[in-house]
Amino acid sequence: MMPSYRHEQKFFMNAHTSAVLKRRLAAVMRPDANAGADGVYTVNNLYLDDLYDTSYREKIGGSYGRSKYRVRFYNGDLSFIRFEHKRKDGELSYKRSVAMTEEEYHRLARGDLAFILESEHPLWQRAAALHRTRRLRPAAAFSYTREAYIYAPGNVRVTFDSHLRQDALTPEPDRGAPPGGGGMLEVKFDRFLPDVVAGLLRGLPLARTEMSKYGYSRERGFTLCTVK
Repeated sequence: MMPSYRHEQKFFMNAHTSAVLKRRLAAVMRPDANAGADGVYTVNNLYLDDLYDTSYREKIGGSYGRSKYRVRFYNGDLSFIRFEHKRKDGELSYKRSVAMTEEEYHRLARGDLAFILESEHPLWQRAAALHRTRRLRPAAAFSYTREAYIYAPGNVRVTFDSHLRQDALTPEPDRGAPPGGGGMLEVKFDRFLPDVVAGLLRGLPLARTEMSKYGYSRERGFTLCTVK
């Protein structure tokens, strides 16, 4: 079954705007219960790309439709790891995912993708086809701090991402954060953004952006070159 598309909007903001918006959201929305009482957690990422850096070039080239593959886990905990394929068409996006083991993660991080060639899972098969034809491989590893708020009507999720840094898999563990001082704001929702949430965003100096954290990490040199 085809995954459902969601709207995804991204903004840069300064530190003052971030603080003001968090106070507004806290009055109406609830922290993400999966992230602990304060809704704050670390997102660990390992992004893959092909030999031609197609995902990166599609992003910086402003392609309307683009795809990317990544591994994601949280708070450095390797007991729950997901391999994900994210597709984006304009403002709309969807995501497919499959669980992977810690051993598989370490193999993939070393550039050993042989194990995916024998899997029967459709997502692994899709990645395997790309690996055979365009040599999918690890491209960047980074993590960031995320604070998330939830609003049930419209399935709204608002996240504040900051302190983007290279993952421990790579040298030079801290190279900065997205511009703006307050990090990146992401607003995700299904068919509509409720007026109450839109009102909380209104009047604030939010700079709309199409920049992705993967694209930004590549520009900052957060590369992971494990395959010759």
